[in-house]
Amino acid sequence: MDAQRQPKAYSYKRFSTPAQEQGDSLRRQTKMAEDWANRMGVPLDTELNLTDRGVSAYTGANRDVGALGAFLKAVEDGSVPAGAYLLVENLDRLSREPAFDASYYMQGIIRQGVTVVDLSDGFGREYNMETLRSPEGLYHLMAMLLSFARGNQESAQKARRVGEAYANKRVVFASDQKLTKPYTRRLPAWIRWREDTTSYELIEERAELLRWMFEMADEGMGAHSIAAQLNDAKEDTWGAGGWKAKYWHRSYVRKLLTNKAAIGIFVPHTVRKVEGKRSKERKPQEPILHRFPAAIDRELFDRVNARISTTEARGRNSNGPVRSIFAGLMKCQHCDGTVTRVNKGDHVYLVCSAAHAKAGTHPYESVPYYQAVSTFKAGLKRTLDTAPRGNDTADLDAEIEQLKVEIDAGEDAVNELLELAISDKSTTARDRLLKYEQELEALRDDMRSALERREVLMGANVEKRLAAVEQALTAEPMDTEEANKALRGAVSKMVMKPQEGRLHIRWHHAEQMQETLFITSRFDWDANQMEDEKQEQQ
Repeated sequence: MDAQRQPKAYSYKRFSTPAQEQGDSLRRQTKMAEDWANRMGVPLDTELNLTDRGVSAYTGANRDVGALGAFLKAVEDGSVPAGAYLLVENLDRLSREPAFDASYYMQGIIRQGVTVVDLSDGFGREYNMETLRSPEGLYHLMAMLLSFARGNQESAQKARRVGEAYANKRVVFASDQKLTKPYTRRLPAWIRWREDTTSYELIEERAELLRWMFEMADEGMGAHSIAAQLNDAKEDTWGAGGWKAKYWHRSYVRKLLTNKAAIGIFVPHTVRKVEGKRSKERKPQEPILHRFPAAIDRELFDRVNARISTTEARGRNSNGPVRSIFAGLMKCQHCDGTVTRVNKGDHVYLVCSAAHAKAGTHPYESVPYYQAVSTFKAGLKRTLDTAPRGNDTADLDAEIEQLKVEIDAGEDAVNELLELAISDKSTTARDRLLKYEQELEALRDDMRSALERREVLMGANVEKRLAAVEQALTAEPMDTEEANKALRGAVSKMVMKPQEGRLHIRWHHAEQMQETLFITSRFDWDANQMEDEKQEQQ
């Protein structure tokens, strides 16, 4: 048999906690796979990394964004040929979701021509189309369901313990008991926690600015105008580190004006995974009325929100159709801020949001939107033909490995602190647990992003995305939303350089920027620019 066509075995290893890797789990799972491959005479693949460290099988994250998900995609696109073996120490390494769901996904793997091998019996129980349809298939099916059910029950019990701990925390926070520690340190920007009084208090200078925003809104000023005045006054934005914005945004002002914390109402949320989605759903709980200090009078808050509900209930863009093929992609060459589509009566332009909000950080530049679209479409074929096709993932693989190490350490710390918080009722452990959980979630977000980026670097996927861009932008008539969707799938950002008439494109699959035409007539741009500047001065 051709060695390239001979079926391979792929060993999938997963750890519930990083501590398992520090012990014997990794060695054990690796040896079991090697022993089976040697005994069966099947080559064991060493190229595809199928190790998930601290990635949940209870929520299905290992299938959605973990190494198991990468394996399933490789099976679907043919990178892993039919006839392959997927080796697992136990079926609950694949999934700890409810048995019905777990068996459904496992059958999906099997229907792709993959044999799943459960090594827990010391020899290897094979699950494939042949064994499940054999006279003994019922026993195989029952064993599979029982294994999944046991794993799900164990994880469900742990989830209940964590949920009960947070529920008790909310009960205490909603009671009249004197606080000894904060419920959360992720607070509205105008509130802080004081350790000496073990209570929340207003940051008075920010509370005063918040009152001014409400007063302006009460007089009829819109969120955009409020943001523009704050930027004109060089008012420092709220936040710290990566959360600190360069200038005031209309959307952030609107969030401040609609946040019930302004009148002292705290709304805790529970977070759960939504089936079929990578995102999580935040569900509001019963409001707590007495813990946060009020910065705004209730009547003023109600008047402002009544105005917002009638004039901005949907938001200027919320749930509306995508109006620009460049939405979410176009960036300003000066500040790297978002370039948005602005409608000025008979003319439509692309303008940097910071300049439009009068941030004063750089010159005001605008480009005729329809001319930009026309030019981009005219040069599309050449742009796509010359787009980079590189697929070197070495640096990204190193980044992913480093993230795995950091997630391992974070998961280990979280599990240790969780045990202390529940068993010893340690307040210090609970405080540290909240901090570590937030940091761990941020690392997991980075991991999801890195895994998605590595996935788009695969050559076949690059061609698919470029073909999707061509199809969407050459369709007659062109669907703006579909064109934007195709571009977002292939492009990480575009940088417009109006005075040069150029557009720089960074594709998801390449680090270097590609330069292409943006507008064809410098004269038209100069005329429109002069008209824009005249309108801005009026």
